Amino acid sequence: MKKILVYSAILALCILSACNEKKISASEVPQAAMTAFSTKYPGATEVEWKTEKKDNKTVYEAEFKLDGKKKEAEFDANGNFIEEE
Repeated sequence: MKKILVYSAILALCILSACNEKKISASEVPQAAMTAFSTKYPGATEVEWKTEKKDNKTVYEAEFKLDGKKKEAEFDANGNFIEEE
């Protein structure tokens, strides 16, 4: 029974966090965030952008490939790097 509750809680968190994201086009990304991304990851390919809210701030997340590996990086609207996954 405990396992079911734990798995249900994890599933609910995943669903809630996925609802927070919104796929956007590169033209919707602020220029500062786009420039910071291009500078930090000059060889990135297959770039897709999403936005999400964190601490009541909009975060711009790039999902991309670099050296054959999938990566994610987050920037704020001012082009400040937040994190890489």
